[in-house]
Amino acid sequence: MTKTQQAQPKFQKEGEFAKVLKSRVNAYFKDNNISKHCNTEMVFKTIFYLALLFTVYFTILFGPFTGWALLGLVFLLGSTCGLVGFNVGHDAIHGGYSSKKWVNNLLGQTFTAFGAYAPNWAFTHNLCHHTYTSIPGADGDYTPAPILRFHEDTAWKPIHRFQHIYVWFLYSIFTIEWVLVRDLKQLKKKQHLIYQKPPLKKGAMTKLVIAKLIYYANVFLWPALLLDVPWWGIPVGFLVMQAGLGLTLSLVFQLGHMVEDMPKDWPDENGVLNQSYTEHQCSTAVNFATRSWFASWMTGGLNTQIEHHLFPNICSIHYRNIGPIVKQTAKEFGVGYREYSSWPKTVASHYRLLKGLGQEIKA
Repeated sequence: MTKTQQAQPKFQKEGEFAKVLKSRVNAYFKDNNISKHCNTEMVFKTIFYLALLFTVYFTILFGPFTGWALLGLVFLLGSTCGLVGFNVGHDAIHGGYSSKKWVNNLLGQTFTAFGAYAPNWAFTHNLCHHTYTSIPGADGDYTPAPILRFHEDTAWKPIHRFQHIYVWFLYSIFTIEWVLVRDLKQLKKKQHLIYQKPPLKKGAMTKLVIAKLIYYANVFLWPALLLDVPWWGIPVGFLVMQAGLGLTLSLVFQLGHMVEDMPKDWPDENGVLNQSYTEHQCSTAVNFATRSWFASWMTGGLNTQIEHHLFPNICSIHYRNIGPIVKQTAKEFGVGYREYSSWPKTVASHYRLLKGLGQEIKA
C-alpha cells in the first residue's frame, strides 16, 4: 500500500510526554514571569532586519553601484527578504509574534511584500506542513515535483541519480513560480493535497491582484525607471534576486526535516500513525547549531525546528531557552530528538540523503 493517503491520518492518543512537556514549558514562562510572545530583543531584531531590507533596496535604486556589484546587492536583497521572512513574517503568521492579532496580521504581510500572498502561505505552511509533518501526500514540503525524490515512497527515475547536483539550482529558482503564478492558482483551488480549503473571503482575489501589482512595481517598474541598465538587466536582476531568496529559504527550511536516517512515522494500512501528535512533531524535526546565538538570530529560531513544531505559537526568540527543557523531556520519555552541531554538517547530511535516494533501486 502506498503511504500517500487521501484521508487524513490518525495520531495515537496523547500520553504523559505531551502533558509533562507542556507543563514544564508553561512553568518556564510563569516562573520567569515572561511572555510567550515577543520581547525587547525580538523587537530589535524586527527593526534591524526591516532596516536592512530598506537599506539594500534603496541602495540598489539610488546608489552608485553598477555591473557585478549591483548584481551582488540584488542577490543580497533576495537573501534579506528570506531573513525578514524567517525573523518577522514567520512568527507573525503563526500568531506567535504578538498577543495582538492586528500586529501579527500586519507583520505577516511581509510575505505578501516579497511576492507570496500571506493567507495562502499560512494555509500551505501552517496547515499543510505542520499538521502531518514529513508524511507523503499530506505534507506539501515533503511532496515535491517528480524530478526530486525526497523519500522512498517516490517512484525512482533515472534522472534522480543526479538530484544531489541539480537540486541546488532548483532551490535557487523555486520562488519564481511561487511569486508569479502559484498564488493565483492556489487561491482558486478548493482542495490542496488532503486538505479542504476554507471558503474565500470577500474580496480575496482583488486583494491578491493588488498585492501582486505592487510587488511587480517594486521588482520591475521602479528598477526599470531608476536604474541605468539595458532592458534585459531587469529580468536578469529579478532572477538573481530570486536565487538569493530561494537558496536562503531552502538552506534553512529543507534542513529542518530532510537529513539522513530520519524516523518515518507514516500511516499504516488503516491510516493510523505510530505516535501521538506531540511525539510525531518532536521526532520528525531536526535542530542544528542550537548553542549558536548567531544561528538563532539568522534563522529566526528555525535552527530549533523541533521546538518550533512543538510550540509554533510561541515566539521563536524563546526557543533556544526552552530547547533544553524539550530535549531533557524527550530523553526521559524515549522520544526521538535529533540535532546537528552545526549548519554545514546539516547541509552535508541533506546532500547525502538526496544522493542516497537518487541511487537506482535494485530488484
